[in-house]
Amino acid sequence: MKLVKYWGVVLALIVSAGAWALQGGTIRGTVYVAGNEPLPEAQVVLVGTDRVATTNAEGQFEFLDVPPARYELKFSFPGYRDSTRSVDVPEGRMYSLEVDLELDEQFGEEIIVSGSRFGEKRLESPVAVETVGAKTIQQVGGVSFLTALSAMKGVDYTDNGINEKRISTRGFNNQFSSRMLSLVDGRLAQMPINGLPLGGQLPTPSLDVKSVEVVVGPASALYGANAHTGVIHVLTKSPWDESGVSAVVRGGTQQLLDGSLRVAGTVNKNFGYKFNGELFRGMDFTPDRNQRLHYFGPPATAIFEADMMGEYDTRTAKAEGYLYYRAGDWNFKGGYGFSSHDGILTTNGGRLHMRGWQVHTQTVSASHPNWFAHVSRIATDGGRSYQLERLAGVLQANGVSPSGDPAALEGFKEQIKLIDHSELIDSELQYQNTFGGVKLVTGVQLRQHNPSTAGTAVSDGDGTRVRVTELGGYVQADKSLLRDRLRLVAAARLDGHSNYSPQFSPKATVVYSLTRSQHLRLGYNRAFKSPSLVENFLLINNTLVGNRTGFLIRDAAGNLLSEIRPLVPEQVDAVELGYKATFFNKLLVDVVGYHSWYRNFISALTAQANPAQGTFAFYPDGRPVAEGTPVQGGLLTFSNFGRSRVAGLDVGAEYQPTPHLLLNGGVSVMRLLSFHNTDPTQKALLLNVPELKLKASITLQDLVVKNSFVRLFGRYQSAHAFSAGRWDSALFFQDGKVPARFVADLGLGYTFNSGVTVSANVFNLLDDKGVEVLGAAPTRRSGFIQLGYNYQGLNF
Repeated sequence: MKLVKYWGVVLALIVSAGAWALQGGTIRGTVYVAGNEPLPEAQVVLVGTDRVATTNAEGQFEFLDVPPARYELKFSFPGYRDSTRSVDVPEGRMYSLEVDLELDEQFGEEIIVSGSRFGEKRLESPVAVETVGAKTIQQVGGVSFLTALSAMKGVDYTDNGINEKRISTRGFNNQFSSRMLSLVDGRLAQMPINGLPLGGQLPTPSLDVKSVEVVVGPASALYGANAHTGVIHVLTKSPWDESGVSAVVRGGTQQLLDGSLRVAGTVNKNFGYKFNGELFRGMDFTPDRNQRLHYFGPPATAIFEADMMGEYDTRTAKAEGYLYYRAGDWNFKGGYGFSSHDGILTTNGGRLHMRGWQVHTQTVSASHPNWFAHVSRIATDGGRSYQLERLAGVLQANGVSPSGDPAALEGFKEQIKLIDHSELIDSELQYQNTFGGVKLVTGVQLRQHNPSTAGTAVSDGDGTRVRVTELGGYVQADKSLLRDRLRLVAAARLDGHSNYSPQFSPKATVVYSLTRSQHLRLGYNRAFKSPSLVENFLLINNTLVGNRTGFLIRDAAGNLLSEIRPLVPEQVDAVELGYKATFFNKLLVDVVGYHSWYRNFISALTAQANPAQGTFAFYPDGRPVAEGTPVQGGLLTFSNFGRSRVAGLDVGAEYQPTPHLLLNGGVSVMRLLSFHNTDPTQKALLLNVPELKLKASITLQDLVVKNSFVRLFGRYQSAHAFSAGRWDSALFFQDGKVPARFVADLGLGYTFNSGVTVSANVFNLLDDKGVEVLGAAPTRRSGFIQLGYNYQGLNF
């Protein structure tokens, strides 16, 4: 027996020595695109093992201590065709190789980052994401890049003025909607005071926009509060995406004159810089004097908006600069942006005349194949802006005519100007990696809202300090099975708020690939909307009051009529069924059906008490609202009310029968299935958007003349009821609805070999005299001619 044990030990030693003698080899290589351009962040899989590598900034990868044998390496990167190479790993030696990935130009293969917070093909995304690129943005024209989003299916686009465009999704729009989150390169891009997307006030000009992605539907599991109905994500061009000098000058109707400049370059492949600027001026559209819509004050003495404003001048100045640095796999970026704006902003309470309204942005970020971190700041300065409805009240109270002494009128404007020195601090740390075939993304976000209005907009007067802090963490796991035919995605997020209890947002999606080009998905999302600063702390004219404390509504005898409870976060649970497919590399079909359940719905600004009608508002401690003023007891505020169910269907298609012709169309239908009202002071809930939207475009590229394009686009929306604060379609239209509208736009252009581009655009070609949302002035036919130049270079 001892002999057997002895020889067993000897045999074990021999085997161990043999295994030790077989030294592992090394696989080292470089991944390229276009033959000589290194591809960073490509994935390299050692098939048959759990080993995965990611290429660095120079496209290089390495596997160490690989047991000698024959292996297969699989190379992949979103937007490029997968490639497989066989390698024989020698004992104790190195195997070197170079791989060139080819661009996959099939329909639906656009690379998006907003759906899962990492690069993936749009066709395979587990959520509904619409996207437009720089080429389409330039063809569509428009003062703002948001104009290009008007063609997206499932998106409600509203034209509020020459430089004021807005979008929303999944219904319940209003003039101060904060249900969509707005981002630029992963950081917040929203007004600190009201949560509105920066839009036309964004310091980035359209010339620097690489693409815009819109997540359509709830997205709080990855983005947190107020990604309630979706996310707008603007992605800009880095110096490595596009270096050189680009310039655009345009002029046209409405006294429009606009010029943009972008300068970007690189030095020694590791340093980069980018500078953008834009100057814009124009004359905004004027309301119709024959309609009651834009008269302010009691009917007998109402004042027309234009009589108080004079000219509708719109002016914008933008400038921003960024520096970049690459250190191995790390990329660092820092910059500053500025914009100044004069023009009209429509709000739920009326209209705001912005005069010298400024936005300042600062940001620093660091990114790595596995890490992303940033800290950014947005600060605003209200300049000499004022509210038109408030000015009308002051003029009427003082018996002053707007056509009187201009100096006196300006004095009243200064007296009621909106002070805004608010700021928003946004920060995030994110980590992503692959473990055992599971793609993991996790992160933490901290946001700090610091309003400062000296009591002119929120209740921060007399030294009162208002601060709101949001802290959230999230994690997402993504796993592919059945040879990548089945994809399982699950995510969860927990958000804390300084004023509310924590909110939990789960997400789960199953994607099944019927074929390489056909994908079916079923998903569930929960999202929430925290009451905004305005909804919590609004204080204007003593009677427009945010609902942080709740209110009691009584009659003249003191009897309690109703109780309005303090606001709590709004929640939506949604189930989606989607199908995306391409056929013959010519036709793309995208269908999304959804069913949403809303709870604790937050109303628009609504009149709750009117002393003239015998109702009076009180705070819970018994103090009357607007105590000691002529409007004591009056109240317009926000409240949670009701539960509702909404269902909808979005169908889109793109067809390219030849390289010179592209047809695009979309149909969106939405219905409010049920509504249970828990607040007797609130009217029935309205969708506040058209139930039917039709969109179609035809684009001719290089058809007759090389380097030319012609694009014709049309959109239709059905008549719909709308109510938000002052703007109530039941008061202004005989049938109680904003009329249906059809708008057609035309664009054409030609690019010379020298890099000069000439183009022309006409908007509202048929001169429809309607509006897309109540409160905006009718946007009549307009157009401009544009001259552009692009020089590629500045790489040193």
